[in-house]
Amino acid sequence: MATAFYIEYPRITAIELAGTARKPKLKRVVVGDLPEPRNDDGTPIADRQGYLNEKIAAFIKEHKLSGGKAYLLAGPDAMRYRELKLAFSDKRQIDRVLQFQVEGVIPNIPIDQLTIGYNILMSEPDGARLLVHAADKDYIRQRIVALEEAGCSVEAVDSNLSGTMNLGLLHQQLAKGTTPALWLDFAGTAATVSIVQDGEVQTARVFLSPYLAGASGATSTAAEAKEAARKLQQEAEQRAREFEGSSTDSVSLPKSESVNIGEGEVADRIRHMSRDELDKFIRRVAIEARRTLMISNHDAAPERLVVSGLGSEGDKLTKLLAAELAMGDAMAIELMDVVNPNREQDTPDVGELTYLCGVALKGLGRDYTGIDFRYGDLAPGTLLDYAKTPLAFTATLVLLFAGIMFLVNYAQARDYERNIEALRDQDLGPEYFFQGAFFHVDKDKKPTPEVAKERTYPSNPDSPGDEIRLAHKRLKDHQKRLQGQVEDVYAKPHPADQILAQVMKTIESAKPSYDFALLKVQVLETGVNIEYMASLSETQAERDRVAAGKLTEADRMFDAFRKLAAAYPQWFEGDPEQTQASKAQVGPDGRQADQMTLKLKLKKVEPPKKTTTGKKTGA
Repeated sequence: MATAFYIEYPRITAIELAGTARKPKLKRVVVGDLPEPRNDDGTPIADRQGYLNEKIAAFIKEHKLSGGKAYLLAGPDAMRYRELKLAFSDKRQIDRVLQFQVEGVIPNIPIDQLTIGYNILMSEPDGARLLVHAADKDYIRQRIVALEEAGCSVEAVDSNLSGTMNLGLLHQQLAKGTTPALWLDFAGTAATVSIVQDGEVQTARVFLSPYLAGASGATSTAAEAKEAARKLQQEAEQRAREFEGSSTDSVSLPKSESVNIGEGEVADRIRHMSRDELDKFIRRVAIEARRTLMISNHDAAPERLVVSGLGSEGDKLTKLLAAELAMGDAMAIELMDVVNPNREQDTPDVGELTYLCGVALKGLGRDYTGIDFRYGDLAPGTLLDYAKTPLAFTATLVLLFAGIMFLVNYAQARDYERNIEALRDQDLGPEYFFQGAFFHVDKDKKPTPEVAKERTYPSNPDSPGDEIRLAHKRLKDHQKRLQGQVEDVYAKPHPADQILAQVMKTIESAKPSYDFALLKVQVLETGVNIEYMASLSETQAERDRVAAGKLTEADRMFDAFRKLAAAYPQWFEGDPEQTQASKAQVGPDGRQADQMTLKLKLKKVEPPKKTTTGKKTGA
């Protein structure tokens, strides 16, 4: 189970995810109040960190959230995003120079106040395109300190855009195998526009969606709504000018709005928009989408429009956006369906849920961008860091005790060494008896090198103890040889090369179809594993063309390998086993195929019995 936290005034949001990286499941969503830190008279609280610690500790204790892996979401208020083009794609080299590259493209913020992450959008022969995620270091530090003071160990910190991609690319409309799509995601007043091809993000930008923040549903009159919308539009344009020249916008959303509105409220505001506001909203989003297409340098133009995050108004807005962008294939989706299908869990209407679910997926093993802002001075302390003082005190005591024991035993150790040396150097010492053991051997018969070594006394004046032990070992080894030498006969393994050749011949004999693809062949110690794609689209006419009979491709393969197992009983044991994947794969021209796994069990290789050579000899 993984828990993700989003801590931003005026509330704290936490979600718990269970399941696996491929099939995550939302367990629960918890929301708590986090009012602005102010005194009773309205003045700001001086100790903001202490205030945050207190509120978060109470929230975690109340909802019992201290167990499992914890992850922190850095929201849009703390983030900046940029696309960079570098002349190389080696990750180690990127890590070395990225800090200096980012300093020049994020103005007005010292680089030492940012923590940097990135994901590679595209590797090319002449370099790589990166999407850089830059987060406010103090923002992250305050929240990590508060969570760890409350008993939660923060495994990693990731951004809102990274969370969106991590969750969204699990949706079937954006997964691998789908055609290129223009993906628009709305989370409150923050919007993301991306180009997705075959389950990979080719480019992504974040922009402000001001007409959602200033729709007439949020103001008292139509005039006030238009005025609010006009002001927010001016603010958005001002921010765009501030970062002009960058391929990826970086917005700081108004804290009063931020992403703290969910799909339900977004849909309600869209319903209350005037026609003029709706037209402006559609045009603004279309402009951002076209701008993304222009600056992406992406070869394949998107063939579909996918819109998420607009709730019940998603279909309506998607049709309008598709008409504006002249895209015939358009669809509205709900990203939360990935973790909460059929709305099994009731969730509060907050915009950051998709971000949080995407970040929590890191704890289940899915991490699309691989970003973690916990490095450098934000890295978690090790056990040694937390225990330096007691360890130093304990080490001092151990050192003193060891020193005293050394002094006590030093004299005894010296006496022991002197006794060993005296034993070695006496006239009837170990060497005398060693040579006497071989006094009656046949001197004319030349021994093998092994036997000759066993009959040689291992002289070692520098270490008398080692000399005596080795001499004893050589005598024992030679005694075993005289009593009956044992030869180790090793088991002969199955011929993997011959088995592999027969597997390839068997596949050919099963008449593979146009859709057939061999994914993997493994010849292991216990069996042979074969993974392949078996056609579901194959027609009888196609089978007749290759003389394949009436069996499906999967059945033909199974039957062929069953015959192989019967033909080579010295290799295989029993009939093969075949299983198929849970979902069919769709390829070119709508052709479908199942991923199949076929296993052949190899007979256990029994080593031959050990034989003895030589006869026992008496004294």
